[in-house]
This record gives sequence, C-alpha cells and structure tokens, in this order.
Amino acid sequence: MKSDNVTRIPKSEILYGSENAMRRGISFMKTTKTRMDIAFDKNAPSIVVQIPGYRDGYKDVIKRGAKIRCITEVTYENTRFCKELLNMVTELRHLNGLSGRIAVNESEYMTTTGLQTAKPITEIIYSNVDEVVAQGRDTFESLWSNAFPAIQRIREIEKGTEPIFTKILQDDKEIRDTIFRIIRKSKFLLLCTSIGGIQISHEHFLDINIKILRAYNAGKHDGIKWVTSINDKSDVDLVNLFSKYGMKIKHTLDRPSINFVISDKYFASTTEKMINGEMISNLLFSNDPVYLEHFSTIFNNTWKNSMNLRDRTKEIKDANLFKTQVISDPQISFKMTNQFYASAKKEILIILTSVNSLLQLINSGSLEKLNELGSRGLSVKVLIIQSHKIDHLKEIKFEYPQIEFRTPQFHFPVKNRITIVDRTKTIIQKIKDDSKTKIPQTEGITTYIEGELTAWSHTAIFDTLWKQSETVDKLRRINKHLQSHEKMQKEYIDIIAHELRSPIQPIIGLTEYVKEKLKDKKQIELLDSVIASGQKLNMLTESILDVSRIEDHLFSLKEENLDLNELLQSIIRVFKKILKRNEKVIKFTFFDSKSPFVVLGDRNRLEQVISNLIHNSIKSITRKYQGIDGGEILIKMERKKPVLSINPTKRQEIVHIIIEDNGDGIEPALLPKLFTKFTKSSDGNGLGLYISRKIIEAHGGKIWAANMRSGNGAKISISLPLSTQVAN
Repeated sequence: MKSDNVTRIPKSEILYGSENAMRRGISFMKTTKTRMDIAFDKNAPSIVVQIPGYRDGYKDVIKRGAKIRCITEVTYENTRFCKELLNMVTELRHLNGLSGRIAVNESEYMTTTGLQTAKPITEIIYSNVDEVVAQGRDTFESLWSNAFPAIQRIREIEKGTEPIFTKILQDDKEIRDTIFRIIRKSKFLLLCTSIGGIQISHEHFLDINIKILRAYNAGKHDGIKWVTSINDKSDVDLVNLFSKYGMKIKHTLDRPSINFVISDKYFASTTEKMINGEMISNLLFSNDPVYLEHFSTIFNNTWKNSMNLRDRTKEIKDANLFKTQVISDPQISFKMTNQFYASAKKEILIILTSVNSLLQLINSGSLEKLNELGSRGLSVKVLIIQSHKIDHLKEIKFEYPQIEFRTPQFHFPVKNRITIVDRTKTIIQKIKDDSKTKIPQTEGITTYIEGELTAWSHTAIFDTLWKQSETVDKLRRINKHLQSHEKMQKEYIDIIAHELRSPIQPIIGLTEYVKEKLKDKKQIELLDSVIASGQKLNMLTESILDVSRIEDHLFSLKEENLDLNELLQSIIRVFKKILKRNEKVIKFTFFDSKSPFVVLGDRNRLEQVISNLIHNSIKSITRKYQGIDGGEILIKMERKKPVLSINPTKRQEIVHIIIEDNGDGIEPALLPKLFTKFTKSSDGNGLGLYISRKIIEAHGGKIWAANMRSGNGAKISISLPLSTQVAN
C-alpha cells in the first residue's frame, strides 16, 4: 500500500532572478495547507496586489480554507494597496519600520533582503529544514505580537493623525531639530519656562519665532503665549524683543519646576536649568494626548494667575514706590474703606473670616453699598471662609443679588478681612472679636496699601480659593455621573478579564488540523477544549471589532432582496446539526409561511442577529433543563399593517420575526438595558445584543424583548420593513 506522505528532503538554498524567485513563491503558496504567515516591508503591498501571480496565489490559499496572517508597514503612499490587501488576507497588521520579508507555512520558510514598489523579488533564501522553519515561525510570532491592526493605522493616516509616541532626546542636533519642528508645524504655542528659555529662543530660534509671529499678525497662526519669571530690567529688555512682534508674555513667581512647550500637536519638556542661552542636553518629546491635556491645564491655570507684561514692567520700574497707611481708629477706617469702594472702576474682591463678618458688613450698610456698585456693572465677589450658618447665607444671597458669594469647602486659617480694589489697592483689617456683629466692636488695626505687587499676591490667594470653590461645586454635580460611569467601566473590565482569562489564543485552524490526525480520545478532548476556547476568544474579538466599526461609523450593509423563510430554515438546519452533534435535544418549531417575506438587507448580518438570538435561547434552555429533554424554541413571522413611509403616497408593510423559548427567561433588572453595551449576563461578553440592535436599526427595523406571560421563558421580537421592489 502506498503511503500518502511524501518524503521531504531537507534543503536550504538561495535563488537568484525574478523568475526563480516568483516560481518559488508560487510553489510556497501552493504547498500551504492551513496557514501562511508573511511579513514584508512597505513596498510589498503594491507587488502582492498588482502582480497576478501573487494576487491569484493569495486568493487560492484563502479559497482552499487556509488562513493568511500578514504584517506590513502601512504608509501614506501604500494605503490604497493595504486596503485591497485587507480583503485578500485573513488578518493584516501594521508594524513601524518593518524591513525585508519573511514567509513561513507548515513546512517551509522564505526570506528576502528588500523589495521595490511594484517590482518582483529578485533574490530569495529558502529552507524546509525543521529547525529553520521553527525559528522563522518564532520570528514571525514576535513581530505579530508587537504589531497592531492595520485598519487602525489606515484610519490614522486618513484622518491625518500620527501614532502616539513619547521619547527622550539627548542628541544636540536632534533636540534642536525637534524644537524647530514643534515651532514650524504649530497652529499655536504655549510655553512655560524660566527666563533662560526665552534666552535660548533668542539665541537659537529667533528667526523661526519671528516668522511665526508675523504669520500670527497676518491671521495665519493663533500666536505664542509665554509664562516666565521676569526679575529685573534686563529680563524686561529681553522679553520686549519678542513682545514687539506680538508674542503674549506674562510674569509669575509661582512657575512649575518643569520647563515645557505645548502646540496643537506636540509636547516637549525638560527639567534642566536654562542658563545664559545655553542649549539643553535632554528633552522629553511626545504627542500623547494625556500629556497635551494635562500640561495645557497647568499652563491655563498658570496663565490666568500671572501678571501681564506691562504691569510687571511698571512694577519693576516702581519697585520702591508704594504707599502704606495704618489706621487704628475703627471710625476713620470705616470711612476710608468706603472711599476705596467708591474709587473702584472694575472689581472689588473681599475675603471674610465667617458669616458673622458678613453680618458686620450688613449692619454697617457696606453690603448695601457694594450691591449698588454691582448693579452699576462692577464685579463684586465675596469669599466667606467659614460658612456654618449656611441657611442664613442663602437668605443673604437672595437679598443682595448683584454680589457673587462663594464658600470654600474647607477651613482656611484667615483672621483678617482682606479687600482688593481693582487689583491695585489692598485693605487688611484685623478682626479682634469675630463673634460680634457690629464693626466698631470687632475691628482692630487696618492697613491700606496702594501697590500692584501686594494686591497681586492677595489676588492670587483669592483667585485660587474662588476657583477651588467653583471646582468643588462642579465636582459635586458630576460625582453621581462619575460613579455610574466607573461602575460601567468596572463591569466592562470584569467581563473582558473573565472572557480572556481562560483562552490562550490558539490557532484554531492548525489545532483542528492536528485533531484530525489523532486517534487518542483524551488528546482529542483536550484539543476540543482548545478549539472551543479559541472560538470563544474569536467571537469576543469580532464583537469588539463590530462595536468599533459601529462607533466609528464604518459599519456598512451589503443589501440584497432575500426571503426570510429560506433564511430562517437555513439557520434552523445548522443549529439542529450542531445540537445533534453535541447530543442535545431541543425541539424547533417553525411556522413556515406560504407567501414569501422578502426584505432588502444584508444576508450575513441578519443571519448573525438571528443566530445570536437562537444561541441565547439554547443557553437559556440548557441552564434550566441541565441536559434533560423538554426545551423548545418557536420561531414565526407575522405580516403587520402598513405604516406610512417618507413618501405619504406609498405604504410599506413590515414583518415581525418572533423567537420564543421555554428557558429560564430574562432577569427583570436587565430588561430595560438588555440591548445596550456591556450588559452583564450569566455568560457572554455583553456585546451581542447591542450589535444585534445596531444591525436591525441599520435595516430600518426595531428589536425588543419580554418574558413570557406564563413566566416560562422569553420572547424576542424583530420588526423589519418588507421590500417594496419585489413583484407579487
């Protein structure tokens, strides 16, 4: 008797010339039985797609039922070919910087050194030696684990986005080129550095900054904002070199320790001290949105609380010119305070120690005066540090509507009443006895200071406390929403962790191939378990990809006129075979209609929905009967009355597909959210019914569920519009 196995002679060889290379490549594809793994550089997609020998070979491999896993580098130039390649292979992944080519199947390995766009290979290294093939397979698996789906990279290219990266630069030229690139490609620039950062910009990047500022003045750029610490006249002279071109510069003493720059695309930072314009030697460079968002928030907060350049320049010039007056008489102090109120042009900011301090202003008539100033357009804000009499405070807010009141949600050790007028004048009033409610009995020494630096310091405290109280209010409002979101997120993670814990990503096709060669029952049972796990993981992956397509609006239907009678009968036949093979007894009852129910839809997608619903019914019955006979699934269709279409002269009939079972039913708590994402059930990934709803809605239909009135099982209903293009 002749053996089916052909003796394979181990050999390794180098083939030269495009004809020999192509001949070997085609032979390689023909010998592929269950899988072909191939990795090639960015030039190869054009070759595979455009040269018939390779294109037809790929199609033949897939047609024979084998799988092709492919890795390449997706670029702007080869995107068109990669899209075609997606339809020619089982799965396509992207890997940055991939070079050369390797291919490996069950028994052969090939590699080449490089490819040119749309030109065939001219040199191939080939081997069928087991050790070489195994090494090639390990190499491919390593590349595969580091690659990600090509469709993701294609979307990034089409949307004009870069892959997310973060890297540390230490080469002087690379750092210089990167900073230049950030400036040149920016739509806006936000910088927060020491004065040394501006010195570096003046020494090394003056021309490109001036070019950007001219573009800003021409309306072609959103400008440059820079927060720094301006300490003396020489610093003022330096920043004025940039401000005269339109750069917006502010001063702060409370600058973050890290120096950073943000554009619309990039973030860069360094912790190095910038001294005398010397170039830095290390730079963190990233386009990660987490960095961009986090440091944008830091910059905006710092910018808001910083002093503008004009005021800082004046402050440095008049550093020793400010007026201070100390008043010990409460009556004189009261009059001067009212004079300061009257002199206000823009705003009055007041920090009070308690609600009693607020009552003191009411009893003295000061709050009424402030309310009147507010009605004239002045901004009057009152911050009350300790507000234990909260009910009383609500009444006061109602009586003085022109004044904004806020209360921090923590105790802050303030023993003085502080008033800032137009951010240039400061009144500090010492409180002797805060339990009293009349000013003469409570006030001690009052200090009046006219000077922007002092006012700015107290304003910074006020703004911080005011903003913090606003933030607390916002956090309280969204706290409930966040709790709900966190719960949903945790449920999702739990589901994914549960589904991915057992499966070990088996290669299903190869496992099935090995199983067919075995006769040992125990080994077959083990492989059956591996196959089942792989199929489960594959279903989860497909579900997640479907959700991604739906949410990215990449979901499309291949519509055709199809008869639901034929479709349902076909699905039922498949399930009957599966149940028989698994030795499960479930009775199917299908009420076949004599007239066709024709809909315009995607056959595969509708089959996916109905199969999913029947599969759920089978699981429900299995849980209830535990292998005992008695399970039933009833499927029927009903023609419903016509409903108005968009065109009022036409009416379109609809069909209801009803699937009933006598399983353990649906938990009442799950019914309202049954068709939403990540609805947790006793089994399943929480995505199937959500995807089913989206598919049915895409067909212009609806899907809903209910438990049977008898309390025995569940009922799922689908409505679909019948096709209007089919003749009687």
